[in-house]
Amino acid sequence: MAAKRGEFTLSEKIEVPSGLLNAIIAGYQLAISKTLGTGAAAMTQLLIKNIGDFLADMLEDIGVKVGDIKDLKKDIPEAFKKLGISDKVEVEVPSNGTKEGDKYVIKISDSIFKPVAKLLHEKGIAYTLSPESFIAAALVRRAIRKSKPDAQVRIKVHPQKSPDEPLVIEVIVR
Repeated sequence: MAAKRGEFTLSEKIEVPSGLLNAIIAGYQLAISKTLGTGAAAMTQLLIKNIGDFLADMLEDIGVKVGDIKDLKKDIPEAFKKLGISDKVEVEVPSNGTKEGDKYVIKISDSIFKPVAKLLHEKGIAYTLSPESFIAAALVRRAIRKSKPDAQVRIKVHPQKSPDEPLVIEVIVR
């Protein structure tokens, strides 16, 4: 195994406790929120724009066939399940676009990142660095760009008001 030699790849199956992942995400979110204040949300949009394709390529490296996504309603929940993030993902695909663009609504229940979302909400900190939102946006963006190469993608993560509600991510495509 390459990891034993100190060489890691994205495709290796190495277990990391979900609590550690949540702590890392919370740490980044706290630092960014304190540094940028309300600008933290703007940074998230910048990240989506600049790392979306990079993230999609990384997902391919770990076995999620991002290039094969055709049916967003079916393929996005399968991707989240394969990644081990959540078995409960629902995708609402727009029937008609709005003046802002086509809006996809992705609802994720029981994500492995739910603890950090709850903690940040309790502390009054917006969860702008949601890994779920980055992954959802990268998947939608890659799928949409097949037919619309110049598509602009924006995300909005709605804070969870209670542990019983799903994380709701809106992906707007123009």
